[in-house]
Amino acid sequence: MDIRETLLELINSETIRYSYMAIEKLIIVMMKDYLGSQNKRLFAENEVVHGISDMILPDGIDSDDSCIAAEIKMYRHKQMSLRVIYDTIGRFSINRGEINKLLLIVVNELPDGIRNRIEEKKKQLNFELIIWDMDDLVRIFSYNESLFVDTYNNLNAVLLRDTINNGISRNNSTYLEKRKKYVEQLHTQYENDNIVLFLGAGASNEAKIATWDTLISELFVALIDKQLSANHIQIEKKDKKKIVKEVINQNGNSPLLQTRFLRNGFENDFEELVRDILYKSAVDTSDLLEEIGQLCIPNRGKLGVRAIINYNFDDLVEKNLKRLRVKYHSIYGEGMIPDTDELGIYHVHGFLPQEKENYENLTKSLLVFSEEGYHKLMLEPYNWANISQLNYMINNTCLFIGLSMTDPNMRRLLEIAAQKRTENDGECQHYAIMRRFKIKDSEEVESIKSFERVNESLQESFFKELGVNVLWIDEFSEIPILLKQIKGNYDSY
Repeated sequence: MDIRETLLELINSETIRYSYMAIEKLIIVMMKDYLGSQNKRLFAENEVVHGISDMILPDGIDSDDSCIAAEIKMYRHKQMSLRVIYDTIGRFSINRGEINKLLLIVVNELPDGIRNRIEEKKKQLNFELIIWDMDDLVRIFSYNESLFVDTYNNLNAVLLRDTINNGISRNNSTYLEKRKKYVEQLHTQYENDNIVLFLGAGASNEAKIATWDTLISELFVALIDKQLSANHIQIEKKDKKKIVKEVINQNGNSPLLQTRFLRNGFENDFEELVRDILYKSAVDTSDLLEEIGQLCIPNRGKLGVRAIINYNFDDLVEKNLKRLRVKYHSIYGEGMIPDTDELGIYHVHGFLPQEKENYENLTKSLLVFSEEGYHKLMLEPYNWANISQLNYMINNTCLFIGLSMTDPNMRRLLEIAAQKRTENDGECQHYAIMRRFKIKDSEEVESIKSFERVNESLQESFFKELGVNVLWIDEFSEIPILLKQIKGNYDSY
């Protein structure tokens, strides 16, 4: 097997995120073997707390015995090479702590012109920079070519095995250590005016907005009740509540199947009925909505939050921003653009404000309420809602709050954005706050606890392929505290 040709094929693979993970794993496996032959150690990022790079070489390499941090980078286009390298150097310079050497492994073949410019840059650095490119990797890999071939031929199995082993060996505080690091990174992005919030149903739950299941089920019962009334059959109020409860159980996890004919069944009354059910028990604010609002209040001379992508129909975010005197612009149709001093709130699945008289042209809003609505978004790549989401996913750091991350259209857009971003720098730049999967009464059963840890590790790996880091929480009440910390209040715990 030609090592150079194999690396080039991986670099140019159509599945960019996978190819980056595969190359990273190849390098770590081969470097561990190479250093092991010298009785030296290597720790990958997942093996150290608050890793500042992809690998730590505590005993150095070859004749150099000093501690070295190693970072792996690749790029798809030559014009991105210097940006990728300079960004990596800048981040290491800030976060390096007591480590004074960085081995920057550029998987590509570095032209002499770029290497010369990096050599000039080295004179300005406060640490020692060592640059490797593909020639150096081929040299290292050639020391044990059979291991390279075996690892390459079994990459999927190696990646899965390592993910599972990492899950088994991770301690109970690993998720807290990662979360602390991610919050610090999000704070930096917030200070750089680069955060975009993506809000799902969980952002409004505490304010008692009707859940999706409740909304669908009440509409379903109302539709049947309407037809029964037309035939002089009345359902008593107490019986309606019982029926709704049972229909929610029937809907399970796929209420979309129940919605295909609801809009037609109610004709012109549909949106008003949805609005009535949506806000029936709602209050205007909650701890989470308050902290979302506080995050949207910019620090002096800053923007902080650049935009909000809201998958919810309700206007609770708007109500809280209005109370906090934050200028905003609700966007729910083609051609709507916020002014420079306004925070854009993009209702990409439709908008049903409680006081509809405060908004114009609400008929522009596409209510994504059924499978047909999702299919419309999936089949229209240039739909304004898709373009808005994709633009922010490619160019900004997105924080997902109150979302299960299972929406097929959102995942499709994340995958496209991950490929575009990996072409530039390979970084995993988005974050999702998600509740940990816990099996009831599992604390005393070690095998179940091991399953939970492995599942957590696998979930992190799956989302990493979409360019998303996971901030795990045990209770939803922790989310407002995390938002305070992202704002800059690190004394919240």
